Amino acid sequence: MPILNLSTIEMKFADYSYTVKELVDEIFTDKLDENVKAISKEELLIETVYKAYDLYKMDLTDTSYTPADIKINDMFVQVGENLLKNLDKNPSDIGMLTTICDYHQYLCPSPTVEIVDRLGLDKYIRTQNLQGLACSSFPEALRNAAGHFALGYEGDVLIMSGAYYMEWMLDTLKKIDFVSLKNRKDFNDFIYFLILSDVASAVLITKRDDIEKSVAQIDTKTIFSRKDVTPDGYKTQTMKLSPSNSYRVNFDMNVNTKVLLENVSNFSWDNISRLKNNFPNEFAKVKAWGFHTAGAKYVNGVMNKCRIDKEKSRLTYDLMKETGNTGSVSSLQFIKESIERKILNKGDMGGFIDFGWEGADAFIYNVL
Repeated sequence: MPILNLSTIEMKFADYSYTVKELVDEIFTDKLDENVKAISKEELLIETVYKAYDLYKMDLTDTSYTPADIKINDMFVQVGENLLKNLDKNPSDIGMLTTICDYHQYLCPSPTVEIVDRLGLDKYIRTQNLQGLACSSFPEALRNAAGHFALGYEGDVLIMSGAYYMEWMLDTLKKIDFVSLKNRKDFNDFIYFLILSDVASAVLITKRDDIEKSVAQIDTKTIFSRKDVTPDGYKTQTMKLSPSNSYRVNFDMNVNTKVLLENVSNFSWDNISRLKNNFPNEFAKVKAWGFHTAGAKYVNGVMNKCRIDKEKSRLTYDLMKETGNTGSVSSLQFIKESIERKILNKGDMGGFIDFGWEGADAFIYNVL
């Protein structure tokens, strides 16, 4: 499998930012009991999140569906245009487009259909949409990029990753009269709404010998993945979209957070162990470890299980505090910020532990 170069990374957060305190004490205060407010402000370790809605202009007592002010495909196009411009690349230089996201604005056709047209990409381009894999999708996209080059296809690979859950989450929350710890499902729905940010990112993947304007390099052999194959493990967490009697789509999310935390911690430990055993020299050189910014409980649990020094993980906590849970964008955000904040310099190695409902992944990268 080839070694891949990652270009500079382009990111865009949705236009509306809110502090967690603002959301629980002002915007949604009438829907929340005091225990929910306290947990939200004190235990999540998140201060600011970004949403695709101007919540101050909404009537939150109106339970009808409200479309978002900002569309994820518009965000994808913006980061894609900026990336190509900053890299002095022509749309015709792109040989494969991969999108990573979960949202219900565009279930069909794939968002790649719109992005290919609006970015002016080549009519013969290969496209792939990893919708549904969500938070742990980036390593899979990297492997598929490696396959693109290994099979001799022409052109670079453009990976566009997004987190965009607010239409689902907000519509569910509007139909809940009151959130308390007595109803765990309502509580989980609110916490997911609270911590997730709407964000889009883009990165160009090139072959090993093309290092111009590249910032990091990944040997695809160092990517390790672990899936959940326990009996009925797929029932631990589900998302369903189904029409109500009035033909309004219901977003039904069920999560066993205790089991999910235990699973992703164990899966991450499995990946870290294999990475350490197979690449001991590279593993020992990792100066900073990143984690999917899923909230304090998950980051703490996975970090402790993997026996990672908390000082090496400081950037994840900073990013989680500043921008909340960025979903599948977490890995690209960490790589970008570890370099731009000079936590890692040329020749240094970083690592990332990705996890989500599909399983867990781990990989290391070298700063160019």
